[in-house]
Amino acid sequence: MSIFSLNWFKSRKNDELDALKLEEQQLKNELLRQEIKLMSEKTDGTSTFKPPEKPYRNIKMVNDVLTVVLNDGDIITKVGATPADYQAVKNAVVESQIISICSTQEVVDEKRRVERERETVIALKKGLVLLKQLDDFEVKGDFVYLKGVNRTIPQLLVEEFLRIINHYVTDSYYVRMGGELQTALNEDTEFQSLKRFFMWCCLNPYAEVSDKLYEFLKKNAFKITKQGFFAALRNVVTLHGSPELVQFVSNSYIKVKAVWKKSPDQYEVYLKDNAYSFIHIDDTFTKEWIDCECYDRDDEEYWSDDNALNRSLESVKGTLGSFDDNCDEHGKTEITVKRTDLGKHIGNLTELYLDLPNRSENRFTDAYTKTFDIRVGRAVSMDPNLCRWNTDDCGAKGLHFTSDEIHYVGCGDESVLVLINPMKVVGIGESKGRCWEYLPIMTVAKDEATSILHDLDFDTLQLDDSYAVRELEDLAEKAKDGFVSEGKKHEFSLPHISTTDIENIVSSLQTMKDEISKRIVPLD
Repeated sequence: MSIFSLNWFKSRKNDELDALKLEEQQLKNELLRQEIKLMSEKTDGTSTFKPPEKPYRNIKMVNDVLTVVLNDGDIITKVGATPADYQAVKNAVVESQIISICSTQEVVDEKRRVERERETVIALKKGLVLLKQLDDFEVKGDFVYLKGVNRTIPQLLVEEFLRIINHYVTDSYYVRMGGELQTALNEDTEFQSLKRFFMWCCLNPYAEVSDKLYEFLKKNAFKITKQGFFAALRNVVTLHGSPELVQFVSNSYIKVKAVWKKSPDQYEVYLKDNAYSFIHIDDTFTKEWIDCECYDRDDEEYWSDDNALNRSLESVKGTLGSFDDNCDEHGKTEITVKRTDLGKHIGNLTELYLDLPNRSENRFTDAYTKTFDIRVGRAVSMDPNLCRWNTDDCGAKGLHFTSDEIHYVGCGDESVLVLINPMKVVGIGESKGRCWEYLPIMTVAKDEATSILHDLDFDTLQLDDSYAVRELEDLAEKAKDGFVSEGKKHEFSLPHISTTDIENIVSSLQTMKDEISKRIVPLD
């Protein structure tokens, strides 16, 4: 299995989880058995099961017309019914069976849609009460706002916030620990990522982005990162040589973070037999035992030989990390020695990744114009003033991206995974979008490209710290300039977002810096 493959990283991770999953399933099975027992027996041993109530009030068959009055008052009629249909309805134990017997598929789907909408409205009404109690939101009528930002949050995004909130409200562990809801949400990575995503959207001069982008991303299975960006795919054309090292370093770096959720700082890259590999720093050393005393078997006693010990230490000079000079009963002492079987040391995984923009083999371009200089680790951009909002999949100017159907986003011999700031999106269609800047973060095998972002084990939340630092630089000025520039293109007024709104958003986003490691190398 190739080291570039997502499955290779997942298999290593899954091995550690298999035992836990087996134990969890055994517990679930036991709980289910106990639940069935409680349902089927009273304390005196008699059955608690009751005959189910009929799911209808009345049923009538006139000629070939079957009419059913449901318990909620709804009336269902089937023309061309048969006696078998009548008997099937009489035997039905749940309403859905009756609907299936009497209705066309279109009617069934419509009833389910209406029911889902009704349940959603009820849940939202209840949820608004919770949102009013939190520091993050303002509720005005049926509209929800982030505090200090005069843009309504789309309903689908509100539902996502409530989904996360309800996890804490209903979770018995959280209640038992007695924590406050706001404190828990402040530490919830997914909740904070959605907040930041919407704030970036609000800084986009195209109002449609804040209103429609989340729905587009949700529909097409894009993933949002910890700092509020989102990951996407596109195709590129290789310009120079064989980018094996670029592929290896970018794949290993990103997947160590996104699948293993480990720090790439702790891994070293080696080249042996024309193949790259990486290994944890701790595993680049090994333990060895060397002689520190000689034993005279004839006299059955130990005697010290300092020269012998010095010769042993000299033999590992340059590879000796540390040693314990206390000899054991066998006349041996343990030393830590640098491994020599790993091949040629190429460098630290993080340092190699950050240096990728400087490597000559890391050169790609677009298939259409062949004018863009595309490198993993360096942002690709075009003049935002040449872009306009557009809802066509392939319409207007801009840098195209997608989550699915990667082969439609420009021809090329390589796919790349990119990060995109919602502030820089200029158009979304049905399955593809356009922006004026993206950051390529790794090359992706074409047979993996269309599935990688759908994989739940590939956690994009881990990918964007360095990019966030870059995007926060002079953010207020960039946002204001964007609104002014876009306003000059149109005779009508853009939807209002004030300077105060921008400053409130920027102030909130700036807190990300406190959460990001100080060891950050700015991107070019």
